[in-house]
Amino acid sequence: MQLCQRLEQILGNLRPAFSREATFQWFILLVWGVVLNSQPSAITSYVNALGLTESYYHQALHWFDSKAFSVKGLTLQWSKWLSQHDSLYRIKEKRVYVGDGIKVGKEGRKMPGVKRLHQESENVAKPEWIRGHYFNGLSILVGIGKVCFALPLVLRLDDGIKSKPIEKGRGKGQKKVKTSLVTKMADLCVDYAEAGSYVILDAYFACEPVLKVFRQNALHLITRVRCSTVAYAPFCSVPTLKGRGRPRLWGTSIKLASLFALVADFPTAKVWLYGQPVSVSYQCFEFYWDSPHQLVKFVLTQLPNGRRLILLSTDLSLTGPEIIAAYALRFKIEVTFRQLVHLLGSFAYRFWLKGLPTLPTWPSNLLLSDYSQAVQTQILNKVEAFERFVNLNAIALGLLQILSLELPQGIWANFPRWFRTLPSHGYPSERVAQLAIQHQAQMIFPQSQPSLLLPKFLSAKLASSPSPNMLTLDA
Repeated sequence: MQLCQRLEQILGNLRPAFSREATFQWFILLVWGVVLNSQPSAITSYVNALGLTESYYHQALHWFDSKAFSVKGLTLQWSKWLSQHDSLYRIKEKRVYVGDGIKVGKEGRKMPGVKRLHQESENVAKPEWIRGHYFNGLSILVGIGKVCFALPLVLRLDDGIKSKPIEKGRGKGQKKVKTSLVTKMADLCVDYAEAGSYVILDAYFACEPVLKVFRQNALHLITRVRCSTVAYAPFCSVPTLKGRGRPRLWGTSIKLASLFALVADFPTAKVWLYGQPVSVSYQCFEFYWDSPHQLVKFVLTQLPNGRRLILLSTDLSLTGPEIIAAYALRFKIEVTFRQLVHLLGSFAYRFWLKGLPTLPTWPSNLLLSDYSQAVQTQILNKVEAFERFVNLNAIALGLLQILSLELPQGIWANFPRWFRTLPSHGYPSERVAQLAIQHQAQMIFPQSQPSLLLPKFLSAKLASSPSPNMLTLDA
């Protein structure tokens, strides 16, 4: 019962995100439906997991179209509560965020935002081209000791729907504002990450627009750059030497890959990588890259298997081993994506728009300006429903991660199965936490305490038509 109480105690902190009590109640019920669900992910499965009858399906479905809350408001409230948690992973007393994108296949021909996507992966099971949705995601690192989770904060559909660019004027110095996936990721980090924090991103996001936005909002970037990257040495001007044209800003260009010729002279250090200590060779250099006025730190490193990486940090105070160990934590968000896909089925939404013309086999970006204002509103509402479904599951996964860190003994005590080998650190996974809560579900109602929200909210709904399923209320 302690697990259930703590889960609902956390959910109670999200009440300010909802303007109506009924909407908040359905949010509690749907989160419980995600956690207790043992069927393929769908709204019907969540209703069945709660023991509700078919008559409540449309009420649950209406939650995804409700005007009483927004995805951004809910996820910001979720992020605000997490920012005060005691188990946040920190580097030099600063929070650490991890961001990345995920592509999910969708076969719907009347689903807004579906487009042709290219997958760059070494996994031969993945096709090179798919039709689906692209989400940008941001997580915050939480952990105790050697255990670390990338707890999801928000996932946002950032591709597939565009408006035609509008020229605001042709005056001198006026430029069109161009948006891309990298600038949208930068804006997402600015909205949710605390100023002064570290954000770890993949090499795809290592570019000048991202660094510019981060510097303007006091965020530090840790990322990987390509081996073909060219940096610039400081430029020393000679006052007596003057020539034609604009004064020079950049120094001599340097191909960073050429500096690996000195790898034999690189110092070595023990770094905690992927769950074990590893001896790596590294060397740090401070060069100009995106701006001729601000230095960045490059860390050239060679792993024991011979693989060479070039890492970048905008915080010059970090040491080489600290940057290497920090970037190694980027894979935690890949684990989170895997749990969202395979454990909870977080991207299994099935929302259609009847008024949308049938999309081609390989669709491109959907232009809102091609449709009437009424259809544009319907498209945006449908995208909001996609994001509500995904972020509902993301919050449920985050709750399982928090419970794994806070109440590991309670989870193991209620775990209905066995493992031949238990993790050495003693903390359960999200799947173990989910099974423990599902095992407790049989006791939630007969022995429930008045403080639990789930029996309280369900009692009124089941009073008139009690369900024959497992989750029933005793009179």
